[in-house]
Parts: sequence; structure tokens; C-alpha cells
Amino acid sequence: MGVGEELRFPDTFLFGTATSATQVEGHCAQSDWAAFAREPGRVRGGDTPDAACDQLHRFREDVALQARLCMGAHRLSIEWARVEREPGEFDPAAWDHYRDVLGAHLDAGITPMVTVHHFTLPRWVALRGGLLSQELPALLSRFAERAVEALGDLCQLWVTLNEPNMLALQAHLVGVWPPARSSPVEAVRAHQNLFRAHAAMYRAMHEAAGRRGHSIEVGVAHHLRVIEPDRFGRLADRMWAALFERLFNDAFARAVCDSGLHDFFGVNYYSRDLVRFSAAHARAGFLRRLVPEGAEVSDLGWEIYPEGLGYVLDAWWPRARVPIYITENGIADADDDQRPRFLVRHLAEVARAIERGVDVRGYMHWSLLDGFEWAEGYAPRFGLVEVDHATQERSPRPSAELYARIARARRIDADGAGIAGAAGAAGAARGACGTCGTSNDGGAAPA
Repeated sequence: MGVGEELRFPDTFLFGTATSATQVEGHCAQSDWAAFAREPGRVRGGDTPDAACDQLHRFREDVALQARLCMGAHRLSIEWARVEREPGEFDPAAWDHYRDVLGAHLDAGITPMVTVHHFTLPRWVALRGGLLSQELPALLSRFAERAVEALGDLCQLWVTLNEPNMLALQAHLVGVWPPARSSPVEAVRAHQNLFRAHAAMYRAMHEAAGRRGHSIEVGVAHHLRVIEPDRFGRLADRMWAALFERLFNDAFARAVCDSGLHDFFGVNYYSRDLVRFSAAHARAGFLRRLVPEGAEVSDLGWEIYPEGLGYVLDAWWPRARVPIYITENGIADADDDQRPRFLVRHLAEVARAIERGVDVRGYMHWSLLDGFEWAEGYAPRFGLVEVDHATQERSPRPSAELYARIARARRIDADGAGIAGAAGAAGAARGACGTCGTSNDGGAAPA
């Protein structure tokens, strides 16, 4: 950002955070991931989601944290295996729990966004074929319909599926998520089946909302990456980059956009991939993903590339033709020495996109808490709030206070004390904020 440049966000823009049920709730033994994580060698360090962040019991504490940090929105998910433990048997107590969760957010002035399916399956669905089952669209649409019937009066914003492209890739091509298969054919079939599931879910959810008189908006959380050939002079690299772009970025998102079966377009953005054709990577479709030499990377080795978020927004806004939400964007950064600048630079890309006319309605930072990060276990630290998983103690990081400052001021400028001064916003963040209904302008966040 240039010196003196000030970027503002609309008064209606939602600043928020995101989590998913399996990664934070704990205490659900009926999912495919609960079983998968117990298999030796499946998860780093032998970690399991058995306790996670114990949010099943601590959700009110976490809602209070969000309110203190001036968050105006939160994206969360429903654990399908908790609600429908056996086929067709829906647990009223589980629905009551999620009503309590949503009610707590609303009472705190926080707009909920609910994801119906965030990667995990009930074990009985997995045993019937999982993502490849011909029953999956009908089963997911039934679950989605019940969710709207039970919770539609408490939530307007709904996501059918989280990152269907990543799920198909990790489960059926790379083979590091259940059922740990490595078949390009299966990966394509899973991807296609998930689109059929989304279409069925979208229709069922709107029909249920109509019957109940609820007003809802339904979209998908798309994982989109910037994809470029590693060596522009190599035809094979250019071809494989184009193929990866087509299969990973475009296939599902374009199908949704062309179908019109979405009321908003959810973007999960993390990084850029340089793609190289590699005969040694046959298991991954002869595709090797790299980062530029010397690039700044996260704790997971992902390139930090904020400009890519602006590129993705510009590329997909004309195709989507509906409002956009950033449904995930975050960084694994245990020391919290990169996250403050990561936040500011990515939010600056969002603000500039809005100035260019892109209709971005909100930004959900991944994640509120340090959670269970699938095959990586608890090692990656994505949380604005640090979690000691032995004691379940929550400790907001300096980046959380910076984000609170941005949310309160609704602007970012380059005239402040610099990123090094971000922790100094902590005291101001403990005061009232615009999200909470009172005025307390602690100043703009420096870039």
C-alpha cells in the first residue's frame, strides 16, 4: 500500500471468523474421520478430533470471544454424524444444541453462516460408498432440508458444501483423507457426485425455507487457487497448469455459476501453486506443485500471495453474477509473526476489489481457534485465538486484536504505527466496537 492510502469497507460489510464442527467441537465418535484418525499413520502425531477444542461444551465462551473481538459474523458447520447417527434417525437434542449455538451468536449481534457439509460423513454413509455413492445427493439433500426446517429461523446465510474440489482431491486422488484412495477416475466421479449433491441440496433447502416462511440465501464455499506453470517455456508445464486450473478451480465453480443454483459465491483463498509436469508424480496425476524460490511461506510451506485474492475476485465476479463472501482465508503461523501483515494485505485486496465494483459482502478469517487440521493434526496453528489443547485455555493472539481494530474502524491505512505496533491495539479492542452497537474508533489498522 502506498503511503497515505486509505481503504474503507462499507458499513454493511461483515468481518468475521470461520470454524468447522469436526475441527473444534469434539465428542463425536460416529464420523468417518473419528475412525480414520485412529488408524496408525493417518494423522500427524497420532492426533484425533476426539476432544478438538471442546467447543461442544465451550461454545458460549467462544461466542463471547468473538464479541470481544468485534466480530460481526461467524461461519460454522453442523456435524452430520452428530445429528443423523443412523439412517433417517435425526436426534432432536442435537438440533437443540445447534439452536443454542446459533441463538448465542444472534444474542451477541453476530450473524451466523452455516455450512451443512464440511468434509466429514457419518460412518454409515461412508460404508455405503461415501462420496461415490449414488445415494449421496439424496442423503445430503434430506439432511440439508432437515437443517433448514430446524434452524432456518435463526440463520439466513447457508453453505451447502465446503471445498468439494479439495475433498475429492484429498480423498480420492492424493489419498490422505478417508477413504484414502488414489484413483483419478474416482476423484472425477466424486467431484461430479458432489455437484449433484449441491444441486439437490440447494433446491431442497429453498423448498423447506418456503414452506416455513424463512428467508435464506444458499451458496458453496469454493477453494480457489492461483495456478501458473512453473516454467513458462515448457509446454508440458503450461498444459498441466491449464489442466489443473480446469479440473480444480473451474469444474465445480463454473458448473454452479452456469446452473444459477447459488445466491452468493463463497471464496476460500489461501495460496498460489506453480505447476510442473513430473513423471515421478504419477500418483498425483503427474503433477508437482511448487512455490517460487525465496517466497515467504507459512508454517505449512504455503506461499503467502495476497495479490492472488484480488486476482481470484476479479476473475470470478463476472462469472458468479451474485454477491461474494470470502468464506475462508488464513495462515498457519504459530508465532503470530506473519499473521498481522497477512491479514492487512489480504483485507486490502478485498477493499480494493470493492472499490473496483466487486460486490464482496464479508470476510471470514480462518480460523477463530487453533483446531484439528485433518491429516496435519493439531500442529498447524491457524487460530486468531491460541488454544492449549491440554487445558482448553483460549488466548487471543496480537493478530486477533489487530483484526478487532480493523473491524471497528472499517478501514485500513498506511499512516499508523506499523505492523509492529499491532499488539498495542489490544487495550482498545477490549472496549466497545461498532459491531456491538456503540462507537469506539480506535484508529485504522496500519498496512
